[in-house]
Amino acid sequence: MAIATSGIFRFFDLPAELREAILSQLLVSDNDIILHNTTNFIPPLLNTIHFLNFFLVNMQMYQEASAIFYSKNRFTLNGQSHRLPVHLTSRGGFLSEEGQDARRRVRSLTLHLTRVGGEFERVLGPAISDMILSGSLRDLRLRLGPPSWRAPIRPADSDMVLRPPFQALLRLLADPYLETVELLAWKVHLRVLCPFHRKATTSSKKDTESVDDQGIAILRDGPGWIELDWKAMVKAFGGGQQIVTIGERKY
Repeated sequence: MAIATSGIFRFFDLPAELREAILSQLLVSDNDIILHNTTNFIPPLLNTIHFLNFFLVNMQMYQEASAIFYSKNRFTLNGQSHRLPVHLTSRGGFLSEEGQDARRRVRSLTLHLTRVGGEFERVLGPAISDMILSGSLRDLRLRLGPPSWRAPIRPADSDMVLRPPFQALLRLLADPYLETVELLAWKVHLRVLCPFHRKATTSSKKDTESVDDQGIAILRDGPGWIELDWKAMVKAFGGGQQIVTIGERKY
């Protein structure tokens, strides 16, 4: 039998498991992938390889490569500005109508917020809920950054946890379809979050925390990010909302 010497390598003749292993090496990043819009992610690797090069080969390559890209990478969404960035909400952006199919394929998401305000209730919350209910999102990490409005003329609102945007956040965290949920606050945070610190058992120092006259707490001699007991928050402020998983649901 004559052996072809054209140098052509038929990738799809490889077993499916080997194709997956090769594509995972090329498309899965050790670092979070920053979400800009549906087609402009930062490439996972610091070289000329871009995921779009794989997506555009043919339909079979798109199906196999995109499944790996969206399910095995962790994506980061930055919602820390007062208004959501235009590149996220404009046509083709990750939070736009055109971006719905792409965002529904994401399995792991980290969301950064400075404040839980109206745009979270109107845009971010519904989009992420849709990613869970109608999509593949199962791993959610939410980081509450330092308050951006710290000023003598505007003290912190003690009842913010009872307002609709924060209640929407609690409902999102308690979604039974989520498999992994993590809520963290920056070491400078609202006093209302202080009772929900999850202390690290390995810490050798006793963290000290002070609160100013505007209701802003500062944790000293501790880590930059503090894990919060979100289940306790739901029980305290969720208005009787129950935390269940899919296996515990009774119909």
